[in-house]
Amino acid sequence: MAACLTPAAAQAAPSTSYNDCARGLFCVWSGDNGTGQRCEWRVDDADWLAGSRTCKWAKGTRVRSAYNHGESGAPVSAYTATDYRGTKMFCLAGGRRGNLKGVGTYLRSHKWAC
Repeated sequence: MAACLTPAAAQAAPSTSYNDCARGLFCVWSGDNGTGQRCEWRVDDADWLAGSRTCKWAKGTRVRSAYNHGESGAPVSAYTATDYRGTKMFCLAGGRRGNLKGVGTYLRSHKWAC
């Protein structure tokens, strides 16, 4: 079952709020409401663990919140497997942010399209 986001680089870094996601980025956190460790990207990434930017904590930690703070307004889709495969867990519209329902999910890739 796909997780949903409730409305409301990728180098891991401590973060305390959605405000830490700079304009132009797609950000994910290990905690609810933009808290915990953060990873961020400006472009698509086919493999969060070995791509152009890595998100090392995503290997063993579920993503709990996300924010599409991109400049173009394009949506972002996130997937459970590399190369945009596996389950598409969400399509997050530009400017939207929120928590993944339940306990979050393991993610491995994303792209700026739905």
